[in-house]
Amino acid sequence: MPPADPPQSTAAIDRFVESLQRGRRTAACVTAVHRIPARSAETAPWPADVPEPLRQALASRGIERPWSHQALAWDHLLAGRHTVIVTPTASGKTLCYNLPILRTLAGVADGSALYLYPTKALAQDQCAELNALLDACGLDDAAHVYDGDTPADIRRRVRETGRVILSNPDMLHASILPNHEKWRRMFRTLTHVVVDEMHTYRGVFGSHVANVLRRLRRLCRHYGSDPVFALTSATIANPGELGARLIEAPVEVVDRNGAPAGERVVVTFNPPLRNRELQLRQSPGAAAGRMARTLLEDGRSVIVFARSRQGVEILVRRLREGLSRGHGTKALARRVAGYRGGYLPEERRRIERGLREGSVQGVVTTNALELGIDIGSLDVCLIAGYPGTIASTWQQAGRAGRRQGKALVILIAGDDPVDQYLVQNPGFLLDASPEHGRIDADNLRILAEHLKCATFELGFAPGEGFGDVPAETVEEVLAFLADETGMVTRGPAGWTWSAEGYPAGTVSLRAIADENFVIIDTTAKKPEILGEIDFESAHVTVYPNAIYQHAGTLYEVHRLDYPERKAYVREVRIDYFTQAIDQDRVFVLDVFDEAGGAAPTGCGEVRIVTRFQGYKKIRFRTFENIGYGEIHLPDLEKHTTAWWVTFPEERLAACGLGPEAAHGALVGAGRLLQTVALVHLMCTSGDLELTWGTRVGDGWEPIAARRGRAAEPVDGGTVLESPTIFLYDRCPGGVGFSEKLFALGPRLLAEALALVDGCPCEDGCPACVGPADLVGAGGKEGAARLLRHVIGAGQGG
Repeated sequence: MPPADPPQSTAAIDRFVESLQRGRRTAACVTAVHRIPARSAETAPWPADVPEPLRQALASRGIERPWSHQALAWDHLLAGRHTVIVTPTASGKTLCYNLPILRTLAGVADGSALYLYPTKALAQDQCAELNALLDACGLDDAAHVYDGDTPADIRRRVRETGRVILSNPDMLHASILPNHEKWRRMFRTLTHVVVDEMHTYRGVFGSHVANVLRRLRRLCRHYGSDPVFALTSATIANPGELGARLIEAPVEVVDRNGAPAGERVVVTFNPPLRNRELQLRQSPGAAAGRMARTLLEDGRSVIVFARSRQGVEILVRRLREGLSRGHGTKALARRVAGYRGGYLPEERRRIERGLREGSVQGVVTTNALELGIDIGSLDVCLIAGYPGTIASTWQQAGRAGRRQGKALVILIAGDDPVDQYLVQNPGFLLDASPEHGRIDADNLRILAEHLKCATFELGFAPGEGFGDVPAETVEEVLAFLADETGMVTRGPAGWTWSAEGYPAGTVSLRAIADENFVIIDTTAKKPEILGEIDFESAHVTVYPNAIYQHAGTLYEVHRLDYPERKAYVREVRIDYFTQAIDQDRVFVLDVFDEAGGAAPTGCGEVRIVTRFQGYKKIRFRTFENIGYGEIHLPDLEKHTTAWWVTFPEERLAACGLGPEAAHGALVGAGRLLQTVALVHLMCTSGDLELTWGTRVGDGWEPIAARRGRAAEPVDGGTVLESPTIFLYDRCPGGVGFSEKLFALGPRLLAEALALVDGCPCEDGCPACVGPADLVGAGGKEGAARLLRHVIGAGQGG
């Protein structure tokens, strides 16, 4: 079925939005309706040096003139300037770098280009498009994908003859760079490197990728090339800064979008309450399913983004079953598809083609379709749960919309605190993107891993640096590695690799890994490996007597071999699960910056000592606590960076908060501050940990013990001294979060207060300070009173 014409689509979308605003069950759920007006095209003349075959190839595709941002990117890249392109989905970013690269390849007989995509599916999609363009331009060269699925004979051909190579950072790190001598032809002739979807390279992953690019540029210099980088990004607050940090060179930013777009209506929707007392709402998946069915029956093309693979399958099944039972909609049920990781490549290509051609009218997907895979333009995008960052939200929203006609985007909130914050403060989402992409390529643990890889690839000469890392630091790290591991050796010509094997095979780009624990199932006579778990998570997941859940089956840990990193489990039939209780002690080692006031704040280097006290047994159906057990494991120590805010005792007294009430207020305030911090930092709760402490000697002892992500008071009678909330970077050494949070300090306090004041619950819920049973009676009111007091005192109130 071809897409509906613009007038029909516009009328249908207007009707649907009006039905939400006026519906008896949905009117109160619509927290905002924001209309983004249509945008006219802004074109530019073709640059004089565009080859005629390339111009004719584009004209045959209906491209008579480039958009203004494409022409500007052409100028920058052909002039040899590294360029970051920041424009929305479906704005022609791909041509921004493809055109100048094709121009270069046409004029340089032995030039080559390397494209790096974050996913294999995206590389495959872009390869087909690029080959069509190469063919239309009369260039004999073909683009080739080089990834883990590439057959051995094709790999050899790509290495020996490929001029346009599409890969990913993992393959570059673990295969291309360690075997650079086999790739010497590419390294000698490399003119351009494309880093697509740059905004995905942040935090630990981005810090690793920055070091991979250091290694790439180092080998390019060795072989005599100096490629120009083209980087693309979704809208984030600091694209130029992130691009410059990734490649350690100045960049030009192209962010004025010249592509046309139709009107887009953006709705924020908070599903109806199903338990008013606990403030639990209808799931975003269920709400999205009802909307999707109505829209599909009205002839709209719909994409639904779900948070998990399981969520995709459940929603697809419900949609198909509902449409199959409907009057006259059985055929429509066959035009609904799921799309996620784990599907075979041929099946994904079939669904993508069906979306482009109209034979697939509705698709339910994970974020697998968030990036730039070509699926055409759809009428409606339903986002079932906040995807984690505002940048990702707009990427997903960009899947709906044509150059003419109206499109609809609905963000459906979940119970998660960040979801509730955004749906109650829709201006934060709609007005701008406040998120920053943060990396720290000089994190010592990450740097050390990549210096090992770089030494294996090419020995370090005396006095040689590593990107922006000075030679003195390189010398210190390599000397440490030589003393501690013996992997590198210093000789007259400098440092060389002296261990067996190659280090890149053991370095994950997505973690700073200690040894993983192997989980072994001993239920049957012959033990089998069930899976692995990272070192830190093992302490709260596979301690002795823990209940480990895998693929819907329950296992009990009956033995933990800590030195050998092995957990032995057996299948059990029980009706409870276990939850570890841990506490953090905090020691401030170095203060980077600090500010006084009613609630003094600071940031700096800290040592976190985590102790595992015990565990609870919790019944599945009722979530009641049915028992305790002890955990006997070593403490974990971590050196990282943190931002902190202290609430002096006199401020607690001025708020009328005694010791027990102060515990709940501080725990609640901490959760509020973590929520608003996550929104600003473009990260998840897995990246930024929360803890609380009262000053004891030279450190902070825990005020509250964590139960999962929640907390409970340790001792309601404890006398608090300099009680402090800490938000610390879970990555050892940190990746730059603390400095950003320090700069945002007053704003975070104000937004935390606005969040708790705007929550309709009576005394705490998952969307604000946490459930009432975890922050105590009056915890919500105490947190609000405390925040209001320190903000007012800071303003002279």
